Amino acid sequence: MPQLCCINCFTDTAVKEMIQREGGMDYCHFCGSDEVLTIEPCKLTGLFELVLACVKEHEHGSHLSSIYVKDLKVVSSRVNDPASLINVILGEISIDRSYCLTESILEFKDQWGTFKTHLIQENRFFPKNSLYGKIFTAPTLAEESSSIEGSTFLNTVDSLVKQRPISSIFYRARISDQPLTRESMGAPPKSVASAGRANPVGIPYLYLAEDKDTCFREVRPSNGATVYLSEVVAGEDLKLVDLTNPKQKLPLLKFDEDEIELTLKCLNLLEKFSDELSEPVLPEKSHLEYIPTQFVCEFLRTIQSYDGLIFNSSYGEGRNVVLFSESKVTIMQPTPYVVRSVEVLAEPE
Repeated sequence: MPQLCCINCFTDTAVKEMIQREGGMDYCHFCGSDEVLTIEPCKLTGLFELVLACVKEHEHGSHLSSIYVKDLKVVSSRVNDPASLINVILGEISIDRSYCLTESILEFKDQWGTFKTHLIQENRFFPKNSLYGKIFTAPTLAEESSSIEGSTFLNTVDSLVKQRPISSIFYRARISDQPLTRESMGAPPKSVASAGRANPVGIPYLYLAEDKDTCFREVRPSNGATVYLSEVVAGEDLKLVDLTNPKQKLPLLKFDEDEIELTLKCLNLLEKFSDELSEPVLPEKSHLEYIPTQFVCEFLRTIQSYDGLIFNSSYGEGRNVVLFSESKVTIMQPTPYVVRSVEVLAEPE
């Protein structure tokens, strides 16, 4: 009897959809799930072969399973022995061989550091940079793109859009010694709007969280501080770009072989951007360190009718939402909370 893998073994939706179409209920030999949709791994070979053009054999590389788990994020962390699963799916291509990603796959990700330095130290208003020329000069999706890279980047971003329906609830917090009303819980006026990790100075965005605990942590309160918390209710459907784990959100293996390489390059760039949105930054350095993420946020705000972004919180496992405008939400009357304890976790450098 052949070993079976299951729908829980994978994160890529193209693989999951195939298992839904062709699988049957059984026990999974690779993650231990029972009474779940399963399939013979060899039936997935064609899908997994699509990305082989993005890897090369290298004596100092790693097993293909490492690339499918860590770099492509196609195989779930629930799989007990990813190497065994990939060996069954790909056969002799995988067994006893070492691989790494081709240099071209990492191109955009590697260029991000140079682009950041260029924006911060050289020219933040009229950048002359290879990544800018390939990606950030692209027009809207409705128009003819100036480059295949720019068009693919926009299509990749659009594939990450999540709809949040009317009446969806988010949370907004502010620290204050004085009582606050709903009118004071919105984004600050343009004249006093300071720079944030997403918004440039003078252009206010509305920073929210998807749950209360994350919202409290994001304002970094001191012990004994009073934090005012408001529910923020969507008055219309919201179109948000979900940057939390972009590789797991987009069905990479649905693309044609000639599209996967460029799409993966764009995903690497978006993943790097997402990490920097979530990275804690010291207040004294934020006015400079936030410039690159502000640039990309303004680009996304401008090119399409997106309402905002979803990204991972710097604190814990929660998720933040930043809205480019508060016109589609209603901010409710806040409730005061007193902070009774603050947890600090320190690690050696």
